Amino acid sequence: MGILIGLLSGCNPAKERALTVYTYSSFPVKLIETVKEKFKNDYQITVEFKSFSDTGPLFNQLIRERNKPIADVVIGLDNNYFFKAEEAGLFQPYRPKGLENVPKDLVFDSQYRLIPFDYGYVVFNYDSETLKNPPVTFNDLLKPEYKGKIIIANPLTSSPGQIFLLTTVAFFGEEGYLDYWRKLKDNLLTIAPGWEEAYGMYTSGEAPIVLSYGTSPVYHLLYDHTERYRALVLENMAYAQIEAAGIVKDAPHPKEAKLLMDYLLSTEFQELIPENQFMYPARSDAALPESFRVAAKVERLLNLSPEQVAKNLEKWLSDWENVINE
Repeated sequence: MGILIGLLSGCNPAKERALTVYTYSSFPVKLIETVKEKFKNDYQITVEFKSFSDTGPLFNQLIRERNKPIADVVIGLDNNYFFKAEEAGLFQPYRPKGLENVPKDLVFDSQYRLIPFDYGYVVFNYDSETLKNPPVTFNDLLKPEYKGKIIIANPLTSSPGQIFLLTTVAFFGEEGYLDYWRKLKDNLLTIAPGWEEAYGMYTSGEAPIVLSYGTSPVYHLLYDHTERYRALVLENMAYAQIEAAGIVKDAPHPKEAKLLMDYLLSTEFQELIPENQFMYPARSDAALPESFRVAAKVERLLNLSPEQVAKNLEKWLSDWENVINE
């Protein structure tokens, strides 16, 4: 009887329609459950998510499995991983439905192997109750009045910290960013190992300015019912962390993977992102909730090309560390 059941289940086509998705551990449960339910009900496809502590371990797993991939789709590698992924040949091209509604400056892969699904700005936030005259330019942060009032995260150990380092390279150029850091370090209260530590010090009142995300005020509005904490977009410019999804090269279920890529760029899914992921949806026509009125407003992106970042990041990090330790 057991053999008969096994044979029958093996012939069930629904059992074969499955997808394996790799993502990071903080990818929202609400979005995961929405995908699972959608694909089970509409396509009779079972979607299994495997989460990794961060994008680094996820990427390393893809490298280990590239000759015999297990994952069909990856969600969450950002634009700074693109060049490494391209070199390793990890993803296959696919232009999903809805991509025509994604602004061109968010699309960093012209061959459509990694497709943007959301993005967020790494900017300073400030406490409006204790700081009445916030800075408006990068050079304002160097003024004596902000001495000991700024908290950042370490670019050696923190994603937002690294993006702020890239921001200074993009704004001041390779010839000027280290001089900026030499002056800025005198005004820093501390360089925290990660965002969580830095932001915790900020909300506990240790300093009124912190490096964070442009959507951090949305969280406080929704869960703390306050507009005390505000985004600070210097010179109306910011560096965007662009999160992408892609179909793994030689994925076990490529047809089903394409369905998922289409869904990630659907208006239905995109409009779930703001208040679950606390990021901006990639589609420009996706409606933003009322809460996003307190999110960062940015007029110009400062992003460097993935190739330039991949080529120079280690040197920039090393030179930054030397300046900080001078």
